[in-house]
Amino acid sequence: MKIIDSYLARIFLHSWISVNLILVGLLSFFELAKQLDDIGVGRYRLTDALLYVLLTLPGRMLEMAPPSALLGSIMALGLLTKNAELIALRASGISIQRIGWAFVRPAMLTLLALLLAAQFIIPFLEQAAWIRRETALTESVSILPRGGFWTREGKRFINLNATQNNQLQDADIYEFDESHRLIRFMHARETQIGTDGSWNLHDVQQKEITGQGGGQIQKRAHLVLPNLLTSKQAAVFALPAQTLSLTELYSIITSLEKREQNAGRYRLALWQKLCLPLMAAAMVMISIPFVCGPARSASIGWNIMMGAIIGVVFFFLTQILGYSGLILQLSPFWTTLFPALMVLTAGIFLTRKLI
Repeated sequence: MKIIDSYLARIFLHSWISVNLILVGLLSFFELAKQLDDIGVGRYRLTDALLYVLLTLPGRMLEMAPPSALLGSIMALGLLTKNAELIALRASGISIQRIGWAFVRPAMLTLLALLLAAQFIIPFLEQAAWIRRETALTESVSILPRGGFWTREGKRFINLNATQNNQLQDADIYEFDESHRLIRFMHARETQIGTDGSWNLHDVQQKEITGQGGGQIQKRAHLVLPNLLTSKQAAVFALPAQTLSLTELYSIITSLEKREQNAGRYRLALWQKLCLPLMAAAMVMISIPFVCGPARSASIGWNIMMGAIIGVVFFFLTQILGYSGLILQLSPFWTTLFPALMVLTAGIFLTRKLI
């Protein structure tokens, strides 16, 4: 049985990897076409666009793993059917469920390996690609995103921005009282973030807000705000959630929760990565009834087309549910896990009904 399991796993992995590379190649082509629009902006050139697409390619391989697992499984089962190997396996007493498990097991092991890459390799490449692109477009060494970001410390709300040349970081600070009334506003023309979490503000204008909305403006050359964000944490905030590793996502979620800020998009990115093995298993299980069910006389091309439709629908369904959950303030745990569990349950139920 080990020889048969190894043979089935080899066929599945070959089909899965082939489909994954094709899908990733198409997505990379579209991404390159998108990047061509920015060529000529700042110092962004064709070589930068090509390098960006190349560095983000492993991330697309991880993202496309579940849909390609569905198509790869259908192709592998179709080839076994075409060569009469599936009939021979069934005649020798090997059940459809055992064949499905022979596909699911290497899929799970491969996805676990990809999760390790999502922790240690892929974030490094994607962050390097994003920082290189942003600095080339803005002709600066700052990785602060356009528009900056907000953070909170007690009753104090801070908006860190980039100046027009995107080199200096200015900050707007709003302080509220217990009645949620604005009592103080400060603006700093330059902000230096220390490694210990203190923010050194330079050229500060401070206004005390009175009951009538007026107030006296004071100017201070220097002001220190302790115990905010470290330079490393601020850099992480500047990066898109999809480029962060699992531990970075968990760390930033914890930091935001301590500050009573919304960490929904980071939770969504974390659970989307953690659920990838379950999604791949669900895709493999739902593929078995396509080839081994009552409609097994259908051509491989028809099965692949139907599998592609289901894969695309599943992919967009998970994206829609995930971001709709953020709007409705639903837990990303359920909006990400529910579609995978639903498809996995359907696949197991239909497979168990096969003779």
